[in-house]
Amino acid sequence: MNTISNQCVKFVSKGKAELLTKELQYGKLEGTKILGKTIVSLISSGSEAGGYMADFKPEQYPMETGYAAILEVLEVGDHVTAVSVGDKVFASAPHSLYNIVDESDTVPMLEGMAPEEAVLCRFPAVSMTSILKTQIRPIEPVLVTGLGVVGLMCAQLLQHFGYAVYAVDPGEGRRQTAIDCGLRHVYENIENVPVKGRIGFAVECSGAEQAILDSVEVLRKGGELALVGVPWYRGTDTFAHELLQKIFYGFVTITSGWEWSIPKHPTEFFPSSNYGNFAVCMQLIKDGDLKVNDIYEVKSPRDCDAAYQSIINKTTAKTCIIYDWRALQA
Repeated sequence: MNTISNQCVKFVSKGKAELLTKELQYGKLEGTKILGKTIVSLISSGSEAGGYMADFKPEQYPMETGYAAILEVLEVGDHVTAVSVGDKVFASAPHSLYNIVDESDTVPMLEGMAPEEAVLCRFPAVSMTSILKTQIRPIEPVLVTGLGVVGLMCAQLLQHFGYAVYAVDPGEGRRQTAIDCGLRHVYENIENVPVKGRIGFAVECSGAEQAILDSVEVLRKGGELALVGVPWYRGTDTFAHELLQKIFYGFVTITSGWEWSIPKHPTEFFPSSNYGNFAVCMQLIKDGDLKVNDIYEVKSPRDCDAAYQSIINKTTAKTCIIYDWRALQA
């Protein structure tokens, strides 16, 4: 049995995160398992912020968190064929210095990329599921509400695919970042969008109820709305009747934006998949089709609680936060 002193970012109570040390014990790696040392990992400012402030039962703590990392492969199982020791791979793995994952749940980091850029492939893939499912084609304008990193990447993807994208966020800093990333139509609120009533597809990435109501209002008849942002908390006193009327008389189709509603890996009749999307989005980042320069700030995992607090309090300097684990490996 092998034993490694592992360090992990975990939620230890509501609104509190710590870097904990725990032994990782494992035998000889079997099958298609790989052991990797984390170089960087990426905070999901939506899902993790929701988990950080959620009311879980005391016995559920300490709670693992995180789902995006770049690993350097240290060991491989007997049946691993596509990954070698020393390779760098993306994995949907938690915030831990060491992770054991299956070979199939990795994507090779492309040559010439910085780990901080490669790990960002996770975020555009969130909205890729909804984009794959929509029946609205690029001849129609589309709307993206919320320009956190998921919305920012969604808007860039849609623009790259040929849509005329109208992006909305009340935050001046987020709007400026979107403009710096090449988005052409960026507004403070939906009221200022000049194509109201002609939008075929809206992607709601903020999780705010009012944004959902406003999005339905500006869709054309028969338009589509994808709910990508998670509505973690109740934020309005609006009755459901108001939304239901808009849906009914607008012939609107509303779908969940849950990314894992498509296969994890390709199937015969559904070639699109989540891990396929990770690979596609990494290539788009490398090629410069998705702009990521200056959208992230790097922090040590030792400062994890301050990182989550800055997300909750909206004091982050950049659109997202990446943990750099290399300082812990010295």
